[in-house]
Amino acid sequence: MSSELFDSYEAEYGSLSDAIRQRLDSALPELVGAERRSALSETERELTELHELAEQMGMELLTLQGPTRSRAAPRVRQYKAEVERLRREVRKAAQGLGNYESNRRALLGDTAGAGRLAAQDLSAEESLLDGDHRTRLLSGNERLLRGSQRLQESHRVAMETEAVGASILNDLRSQREQIVNTRDTLMQADAHIDRSQRTLRTMTRR
Repeated sequence: MSSELFDSYEAEYGSLSDAIRQRLDSALPELVGAERRSALSETERELTELHELAEQMGMELLTLQGPTRSRAAPRVRQYKAEVERLRREVRKAAQGLGNYESNRRALLGDTAGAGRLAAQDLSAEESLLDGDHRTRLLSGNERLLRGSQRLQESHRVAMETEAVGASILNDLRSQREQIVNTRDTLMQADAHIDRSQRTLRTMTRR
């Protein structure tokens, strides 16, 4: 059962890491200004969730047994290393955004042009603020829902494991009773045999 939970985390990790990688490679290079900042903010939130998934897989790894655990351990190490690589790429992209905007302001030169540009940026940021706030709320709700589902799944696995353990204990208790009953029967049979042998020896002496 724990293997099923690990597999579900791994599948979710793969989908999320692919989405982050696609945004870093394709979407971000085409974005500037407020849109780029919003995309970077969303990517950072997804990276936090990706890190949590990698940690969850690390915890589930402890419940796996034998070859399954041996095969999964290198993948978990690889996922954690990938999260750190993606963090570095996001920081680099954020640093590039700051350098771009600084250079752009320096090249514009005249105050009026710079003022118009600042007003345009402010208007764009304000128009995106409500949408970005809603996106953050939805993203937070989705993360809470996924976390709740993971807890429920972990609870289900624990209950199933407990039920299997109880069933095994009942089987062992039943087998022990059968062994005790068999031993008692053998002891009674031995007593009957002893009495029969004594009776036969008495009859032979007569």
